[in-house]
Amino acid sequence: MNCSVCGEKMKPMHGMCSTLVGHVSPPGHDHDDNCKTKTYKCKNDHYEKVSKRNRCTNPDCDWVGKEECFCHQGKKVEEWPV
Repeated sequence: MNCSVCGEKMKPMHGMCSTLVGHVSPPGHDHDDNCKTKTYKCKNDHYEKVSKRNRCTNPDCDWVGKEECFCHQGKKVEEWPV
């Protein structure tokens, strides 16, 4: 992932944040739609928050979480940038 300000390569910082909204899932499923966010930083100290869209871990389930959240701008990504 490249910085949207200067174009330099961004690296993930340590840790992840999550919202804490309660949820209920059927047995054997994980329908947790809390927003999990990582912060990325470039060498010029520009920061960007990225959130990954949640999916149920049950291979027989096609549940996916919402595309956007109140805690960050833009749509969620399908995979964490490297």
